[in-house]
Amino acid sequence: MLPKDIWSLKAIIGGGADSAAFVERVKELWGREVLEIYIGTDGGIYATQTWDHEGMTFIPNLNFFEFIPEREWFKWQLDHSYQPKTILLDEVKAGESYEIVITNFHGGIMTRYRVGDIIKITSLRDEKLNIDTPQMSFHSRADDFVDIASLGRLTGRVIRQAIENTGIPYVDWVARKELIDNKPALHFYLELGEGHIAGEESVATAIREQFKKLDRRHRCNLYNLIGDMETVLGLEPLKVTLLPRNAFSNYISQRRSEGAAASNLEPPHVNPSDEVLSMLGAPEVVVEATPVTEAERAAAR
Repeated sequence: MLPKDIWSLKAIIGGGADSAAFVERVKELWGREVLEIYIGTDGGIYATQTWDHEGMTFIPNLNFFEFIPEREWFKWQLDHSYQPKTILLDEVKAGESYEIVITNFHGGIMTRYRVGDIIKITSLRDEKLNIDTPQMSFHSRADDFVDIASLGRLTGRVIRQAIENTGIPYVDWVARKELIDNKPALHFYLELGEGHIAGEESVATAIREQFKKLDRRHRCNLYNLIGDMETVLGLEPLKVTLLPRNAFSNYISQRRSEGAAASNLEPPHVNPSDEVLSMLGAPEVVVEATPVTEAERAAAR
């Protein structure tokens, strides 16, 4: 017997970074398709799905929206002293990703605020319902946190501790959450130490075990999670991709050749962009080459 056999619901509303990953399961259990909304403590409701259950439609009368293009965000990620340029809702492009910036109209402080989310514009309008407003979907976090199953967050410090505790020699690492087989996964990109040989699955197993040990030791005080790490990792698979030798040294050399400041030579450990992963030689990431002008290089320094 399933919940839908007992109750007849008119609607189910869901929110959170990973809600799209559980839509089919909820529909199977409750007999209704989830109506997804994009909300936040800082600005209330940002966007909502309409009755066609496609992309989410912005609600522009609650917040004034600005968007940092991915290319601008990438330059800021390399150099946090850089002030990224923003565009407005009527300037976004379908298929592009942006960091969202809000100014709240109702009860919030009237100041521009970077929420820390990356959204993707799925289309410029809803053709089915004739809604002439850009449609969006939630893409990822933009800061130094990795959301875990919408229950809490892991910091770069905690992730590093788990890797260190494996005892596996490594040069460096980066990690971000990705959708793998339509499920949210914590994906590590790691360069092993000189002469050390290990398989990707064995490294993933070792890191997973250290997360479990850390959770048992700290009992959620470290992670601010509801439930234990083993349960959470059961929802979010952990994947490891081993980077080629000299991946990080080559990255630093390339950044140095571009004139980057010494403080901006290393890649961000958490939530690296596709461009950063491509520069590190990650095999799954293919980024179309886009010429970088001298003016953009100078602005990113």
